[in-house]
Amino acid sequence: MIDIACIGGGPASAFASLEILRRGNEVEIFEKDRSIGMPISCAGLISVSGFKKLGIKVPDDCIQHKVKGSIFYSPSGYIFEVKRKQDQAYVVDRAKFDKFLVDQVQEQGGKVHLNTKVTSLIKDKGKIAGLMLQEGKISRRIDTKVVIDGEGVKAKLIKEAGLQPPYRSRIVPAVQYDMNNLRIDEDFVEIYLGRKIAPGFFAYIIPTSDSSARVAVGSNFGKPKDYIEYFIKKHPIASKKLKDGTIYKRGGGWIILGGPIKKTYMAGFMGIGDAVGQVKATTGGGVVFGGLCAKIAGKIAAEAITQNDFSENMLKNYQKEWQRLYLRELRLMKLMRLVINSVPDIMLDELFASIIKQKIPRIIEEFGDMDMQGNLIKRVLFSPKIIQIGIAILSGILIH
Repeated sequence: MIDIACIGGGPASAFASLEILRRGNEVEIFEKDRSIGMPISCAGLISVSGFKKLGIKVPDDCIQHKVKGSIFYSPSGYIFEVKRKQDQAYVVDRAKFDKFLVDQVQEQGGKVHLNTKVTSLIKDKGKIAGLMLQEGKISRRIDTKVVIDGEGVKAKLIKEAGLQPPYRSRIVPAVQYDMNNLRIDEDFVEIYLGRKIAPGFFAYIIPTSDSSARVAVGSNFGKPKDYIEYFIKKHPIASKKLKDGTIYKRGGGWIILGGPIKKTYMAGFMGIGDAVGQVKATTGGGVVFGGLCAKIAGKIAAEAITQNDFSENMLKNYQKEWQRLYLRELRLMKLMRLVINSVPDIMLDELFASIIKQKIPRIIEEFGDMDMQGNLIKRVLFSPKIIQIGIAILSGILIH
């Protein structure tokens, strides 16, 4: 029997494992792929403040680029900019970053099993008591005291544990191209809104140098590939920067926008990260919140081992703590996402005009946080002009 098993070799499992090891306990990670960090399905934009919250210093070789701000484009071309003098975010090489984290786990005594798929959970008297593993053609069982599930967006084992996984209707597919020979400003991430280019999400340009970038579109309607082709070749603003570029890598993935699930634990089991929706619904970013919640799961798992108590009553402390610290933030970001998704393009333009007129970008520069967005969201959503627009939108919904 092993004390604590983590499913998945991503950042959430690594942060949970590091917390467990720091407290003097043993942990083993089980990763289905042959190498850590592959395949890549992430924009890799992580805030400097987020890394500080997580308590890690990122090695220089993991950082591809640094950005100082963002430029936002409305459907018809209203523009506002948010910028600070200091670097605000790192564009990281996710394969190197993930490997760095897992290497830290191994250096501190954790065990990592690659090419080892968790095929199912073992239940015993209402408790998750072990895992069934597939290693090549060999199947085997291991018994566990605690399982921490960081399997990612598919959340198959979350459902098997008896919990409600993130709703499929709120998971948006995205296509991402790595491109070079572009005409871009290397200091800014660019965000483009509009149903014509990205219904249900947005398009982005994340610079990786002064002439290269990650370009992506997420969409909950139609095919993201069709939208990204339009974005690159025909968008009135973006195409001037992108159409002569060269695509040297294609990828994609799934973005969770529905917020966290209601229950993230049961006896012998805790879910973390994307698997339970601990993701910013505004942007789809999950490394920071997933990591912060995973650290709490690691702490509670270690305490459960010390107390020899793996009951629901013990492990519910994980949910109590992460919800106390982060549920408000995640809910407000979900609210903001619902507002943006419900607003027609003409109203988005009105919102942009109002934001610019009220000088909200200056407020963002002064008070904004890329991760803890709650206070700023409240300030934006409840400003007088935007409330008027919201009432007009609601009136339209009620009439039609």
